Amino acid sequence: MLIQKGFFLLPLSLLAATLVPEPAVAADNCATPPLVIAHRGASGHLPEHTLEAYQLAMRMGADFIEPDLVPTKDGVLISRHENDLTHTTNVADLAQFADRKTTKRIDGIPITGWFSEDFTLSEIKQLKAREPLPALRPQGAEHNDQYSIATLAEIVALVNQFEANTGRKVGLYIETKHPTYFRYEGQTLEGKSIKLDISKTLVHELKQLRFTDPNRLFIQSFELQNLLELKQQWMPKLKLQLPLIQLIGDTDKAYLPPKDSFSVPYDVFYHQQQGADLTAIYPQATGFLWSATKPLDYSALLTDQGLRFVHSYAAGIGPWRSSLYQKYSLNLKPFVQAAQQQGLKVHPYTFRAEANYLMAKDAKTTFSFDEELQALFKQGIDGVFSDQPDLALKNRTLFQQSCGK
Repeated sequence: MLIQKGFFLLPLSLLAATLVPEPAVAADNCATPPLVIAHRGASGHLPEHTLEAYQLAMRMGADFIEPDLVPTKDGVLISRHENDLTHTTNVADLAQFADRKTTKRIDGIPITGWFSEDFTLSEIKQLKAREPLPALRPQGAEHNDQYSIATLAEIVALVNQFEANTGRKVGLYIETKHPTYFRYEGQTLEGKSIKLDISKTLVHELKQLRFTDPNRLFIQSFELQNLLELKQQWMPKLKLQLPLIQLIGDTDKAYLPPKDSFSVPYDVFYHQQQGADLTAIYPQATGFLWSATKPLDYSALLTDQGLRFVHSYAAGIGPWRSSLYQKYSLNLKPFVQAAQQQGLKVHPYTFRAEANYLMAKDAKTTFSFDEELQALFKQGIDGVFSDQPDLALKNRTLFQQSCGK
């Protein structure tokens, strides 16, 4: 049963306080509450990466909203989880764009669809957003073809307007998607090299938009080179000091090239494959990258040496949720505390309330969403990405109430 609560729907069963078994506590976040980051906006409720999903997340109380950015043909940054527009827009249904369908290799993986870099902004504005998981999230699919594709400038304007209306400052937790593809490998439909440094473009636009408060911004990436260059080149030139987050993909080598690329920082893999001089591309690495196994996988970044390297340019790490726990438990792996001891924040992704996303308690049962969030908060996690920021915030409130007992 669903009941109306303010501006959004909450399952009745989740309105009551949840009794959570005590985890093994390594630390606590009573002094500094963990951040709640709205993953792609309130994407568990509305089609992701739309102004409407971001607005809903802010109204729910999220500390940050997360835009993923890809460029258009004319170099405008728009918010989509991927440059492949096939599954998150109505592009496949529009006859005027039928000839834009093509196959490209994105991070070494062939993908057939329609791609942002083949559309000007004016053409992108002819598209409408769709729910990418309609069977799982029919409530989002009810809003298909209603919302436009948002630009970075529109998102900043939305956040500024929300602050003007409410007095509450919400931050942007921005991810630059596929930097190596757009800078080195990618081509438009006409075969023209894209050659766009989207991270450089991002900070220049943030400067232009006057949205540069380091307390309201994170820039994250699964790649290394662009973060290092932001730290060493582009931010100093613009007199910016924004916190950077090194995203961590699969650490079990289950998604290695050529079948997939989620187990490797793709820029390092690409340069290794090209036979490039890594000492010239990554001078800050002081031997770490070229002494690591090839292909370098994300687990190397979670060693003591790897975490020291990450701390030289980043303020934190964003590990994949599936890499967080010891088997059949909610006890965190040692790298979490090791990262925090290095001075790195730990903001894992992504926490979803649907049953098929819950973590295994044993071979047959799962932990509830509430159990997982309470265990994370009690063990001192610094923040969480959630598709349902309302539920994450509810759990943070329960955790903070428990602190006073």
